[in-house]
Amino acid sequence: MKRNLRMKCKTCGYWNRFEVNKFFIEQPSSELKIKVFIPVYEPTEFVKCKKCGKVIAQPKELIRIETQSYCS
Repeated sequence: MKRNLRMKCKTCGYWNRFEVNKFFIEQPSSELKIKVFIPVYEPTEFVKCKKCGKVIAQPKELIRIETQSYCS
């Protein structure tokens, strides 16, 4: 399925938007009855940051979004 993904540039911090294909990859699980699927995004085109021009994403490169947990 096609989605628009927002991704922050690591260099300048600008939020870029680009189109990606979203699909799920099955990950092995320790329990037999449970199936684990991880969402993965594949860019449809070559994407550069609109502010600084650095390459953010390329086709055939998979992007996995990981959540960050903050501890105080």
